Amino acid sequence: MTEVIVPVKETFEDENPSLRLVTIQSKPGTELADLDGGSLDAVVSTVDLHTFLQRSAETGTAVDGDAFREVPVGTNETVIFLNDSVKIKKLSRKQLKGIFTGRITNWKKLGGPNRRVVVVWSPAADAENEAFIGKVLDGEQVVSTFCQVASVEEMRAKVLETPGAIGIGPSALVSRGVRVPGSLTVAASIMLITKGEPSPKVQKLLDLLNDVAFLR
Repeated sequence: MTEVIVPVKETFEDENPSLRLVTIQSKPGTELADLDGGSLDAVVSTVDLHTFLQRSAETGTAVDGDAFREVPVGTNETVIFLNDSVKIKKLSRKQLKGIFTGRITNWKKLGGPNRRVVVVWSPAADAENEAFIGKVLDGEQVVSTFCQVASVEEMRAKVLETPGAIGIGPSALVSRGVRVPGSLTVAASIMLITKGEPSPKVQKLLDLLNDVAFLR
């Protein structure tokens, strides 16, 4: 949403006065059922259709996979957000794994200040979290004592205001005051899923995304 939908919302509504572009956070596992039932026009996520179908089956809301279509609409890059009090220029994959799994609890161990590590985490960003956990943490879970926030926007705000804080989020949220160390990024394709072929109003959105070059 942050990478491709939010940036075009105003333009989309200006070009289509009769339409509104409304975004909601779905409960994991219910997305395709909501799409199948008509309460959503499209699902946008870094989770692909195959994985969504698996989740639907696991939550008891299985749907006909042949009824859906997916198209790539951009790329999400997950980066590291650091509070400005942590003057560290680079974090390796091994160090990130130690931080986010709770093995490293003080920045002094990494050459930083003698300050407690505060992991800020948004469980709602499940697709982004899943990719980070798989590719950086080797499937291990995030430390249970993380500071929980409701969204990636709140993650950025919490990291900004909390000495010693670290979090992850889309590169589109990088702003003044946030340190982004030279660390690996986790890139994932952003997919737009519809029931059947895109409706005319969803096609208008796809055309706009193509015009602003989010499509690769």
